[in-house]
Amino acid sequence: MTGKNLSFESHDALRKGREGAIYFLLLLAIRLLGQNFSGDMALSKVLIEDENWETVADGFTHGAAACSDVEGNFYFSADQENQKGIFRLKSNGTRSLIAADTPGITSLAFGPDGRLYGCRPIFNEICLFDDNGKMLKTFNNIKAYDLAVTIRGEIFYTGEAGMMFVDASGSRSNVVTRMQTTLGICLSPDMGMLAVSEMNSGHVWAFSVLPMYGAVNGDTYMTLRKSSNGSTFNGNSITVDTAGRFYVATKVGLQMFDATGRISGVIAKPSKTDLEKVAFAGPDRHFLYATCANAIYRRKTKARGVWHVAFSKIKVSPCL
Repeated sequence: MTGKNLSFESHDALRKGREGAIYFLLLLAIRLLGQNFSGDMALSKVLIEDENWETVADGFTHGAAACSDVEGNFYFSADQENQKGIFRLKSNGTRSLIAADTPGITSLAFGPDGRLYGCRPIFNEICLFDDNGKMLKTFNNIKAYDLAVTIRGEIFYTGEAGMMFVDASGSRSNVVTRMQTTLGICLSPDMGMLAVSEMNSGHVWAFSVLPMYGAVNGDTYMTLRKSSNGSTFNGNSITVDTAGRFYVATKVGLQMFDATGRISGVIAKPSKTDLEKVAFAGPDRHFLYATCANAIYRRKTKARGVWHVAFSKIKVSPCL
């Protein structure tokens, strides 16, 4: 490689970095201007009086993963008697097993192609399912805990190596290694920002998303409340509403943050067991759904969850 080429590539990298930094700052400025600093993002703006958590499914030995489809049906993975797989729960309470014999799913997400993606860290793979629950393909040698799929079919996923990015062609790259093990991950409503929770640090990071290139300019963005004894909580799962509020599942409860990263409060968890995964689902995505060990709960809210796939105007080919 000649000095001239090296200089050109260095300048090109610097230019992309500057553009990403400017975009990220503009994004934060727009969100700041859109806030009412007298308490616009309080819990009262989300919770409905006399509406509490209700049990919608139980009897599992383990329930994990959470997402919804275009119709608002809730999807989760669980072990129940001899069934280990992915279940679909409709708003009327009807439950069906859509993907059998798929143990170990820790996260689910729909892609722009309308198909379901799932993480299976115990098998070091990310799976892709068709409409009938048949496993089509797997991306191997990936120990992913949670994932987010962009409108271009790109995948961001968390794990022990920090945060990774898989472009639409299947090429992988490490977005950041200076974080500890990462857990929850979620795109902002406009998909310009990525929120990622870091294990044992009590922080949720924010990154500026660069389509086709990954994410840049990561920094701590939200600080989780600690327990009464001072111990730090991990953010096991993250979801977001159309107002840009992020909801982080922790042992103390569902911690809610406004779009500027300020904590608004903690929504009490449905049971004494650990709160594991959360997602908006149900009619118009007004319900918060949560998995807690052996049961699934939901709570009606004033907020509305985001259906990122609705923004997709690009024809994509799954990278898996």
